[in-house]
Amino acid sequence: MARSTTRIKRLMAAVILFALFVMPGRLACAQKLDILSLDRWAKLREVERYQLNIAEKYYLEKNYKIAGSEYEKFLSLYESSEGAPYSLLKWSLCLIEQKKANTAITEGFQSVIDYWPDSPEAIASAFYIARTYKDMGEVRKAKKAFKDVVSKHGKHLVAVYSLVDLADLASIENDEDEQVAAWRQLTFDVDRTKESKQLCDKASQQLAEWSFRNGKLDDGVKALASSHAKAEVPDRVRDYARAPIDELVRSDETRTQGHAIADKAVAWIRQQVPTGNSEEEKQLAKNYWLLSADVLGYSKRPDMVRETFDQILKKFGADDAILQRLGDWLKSQGEYDKARIEYAKFENKIEGNNQIAYSFRQEQKWEQAVTAYTRNLSLDQEHQARWNQQIAETWRDGRKIPQAVAVYRELIATDPDRAESWLWNVAYTYHHYGGNYKEAIGSYRQCNNFPSNIQQMADCHRRLKQYSEAIGLYGQIIGGSPQTAPWALLQIGYTHEQAGSKEKAIQAFQSVCKRYPKDSHASTAHALLQDKYGISVTLGGAKDE
Repeated sequence: MARSTTRIKRLMAAVILFALFVMPGRLACAQKLDILSLDRWAKLREVERYQLNIAEKYYLEKNYKIAGSEYEKFLSLYESSEGAPYSLLKWSLCLIEQKKANTAITEGFQSVIDYWPDSPEAIASAFYIARTYKDMGEVRKAKKAFKDVVSKHGKHLVAVYSLVDLADLASIENDEDEQVAAWRQLTFDVDRTKESKQLCDKASQQLAEWSFRNGKLDDGVKALASSHAKAEVPDRVRDYARAPIDELVRSDETRTQGHAIADKAVAWIRQQVPTGNSEEEKQLAKNYWLLSADVLGYSKRPDMVRETFDQILKKFGADDAILQRLGDWLKSQGEYDKARIEYAKFENKIEGNNQIAYSFRQEQKWEQAVTAYTRNLSLDQEHQARWNQQIAETWRDGRKIPQAVAVYRELIATDPDRAESWLWNVAYTYHHYGGNYKEAIGSYRQCNNFPSNIQQMADCHRRLKQYSEAIGLYGQIIGGSPQTAPWALLQIGYTHEQAGSKEKAIQAFQSVCKRYPKDSHASTAHALLQDKYGISVTLGGAKDE
């Protein structure tokens, strides 16, 4: 009995994983509706479980025609079984995958509802009928069916999925009222469970953004409060007011409206500022003031942002967090020199130099960035490798290849524990930043991360038009890395193409199809042969007659 129970649990775990991660895209949100619970599975007789296992196996393999036949066989043998409505549901889903939607509705899902009205599958079938109508483009029928599901099964997960679909249909039809109504139900009327929380939270955020865009700040705040802790709501108001404000202030016609929304949001955020003197309250107060500066920034009124930062500095002093936000905002205004003045005031001089260096990199002022990082070499003895790495990357970004390579080689000597990584960076810099392919090959050859180093060496040889050498390296990958072999054989085909050897390229692509028919690279080779060369093959190598 224990061994049998273990087999049952393993199978159901596989089915659950399939429903969550492998289910076809158009039914992906309908998770957990086509799974037979462990309790009900345990009620099946051994012969019933055996037959259902066969059907489930083919379903997991996406062989829907055979799976459908096996579910149908179960129904013919065990019509009164606990698993009968489940089998009919799954048979219907197999029909959906075979593009037989009408039959799935009339002979499948509806039959589940008619013959087993009190089963969990009847509720799932009601939803699947609505979803199938939607996928068929039968919008009127889909909307009616979804609304029936919500009306009859308002406390069930299918109601959540149906409301999400109703909102989607309303968006397609540009029916804002219907869309908002669905969001409101998901936000305020649905009991949030583990399965529904993510969808309801998203709806509350969409409702908040719509409310802000339409000047209904209090409604937007209430929507966000349904999904977030009280202390987090001001942060979310900042987040979801951003898009409406940014959109509205871009146009002369709506700029005033955008400013009004920003002003309301700022006023509300500042009303939430705690007045206590505990450290937690002081941190919240500072954060809320900074949030108000962010919102004003979205409204494109720099004078008001600057004024707000002056108030913040007066209230809380010039700590590094405030200076960081001020400096970052100044950079967003293109005032890099002013931003660096603020970074230079950091109490943490190491981080201040880091921000100064990064701002120079953003401006592509490579020498100045290196100078700032170099200051940290004397200030931060414990993290020499970190700053030398930043210096090397800065030179590399600036296409200063000799300088970058020199620093990486220094790191090989001074940070031997990561010598392999620094050597890889030398090769990668030569290869992808400098176009020094011969030097890159020499460095990759010293690396030990097969097959990655061989892949990169082969690419260098192809860029040097040394096609035979590249093909030889791909051969090494095929022989030494089975997982990468399909890719390597496909690359051999591409390399022959580059070399102008059409027949050899075709042979290589055909070999991919023949040797690795289940690999995604075989699909790529199949498409090339068919679309580019007019050669029709099956995945497995045989030519279609």
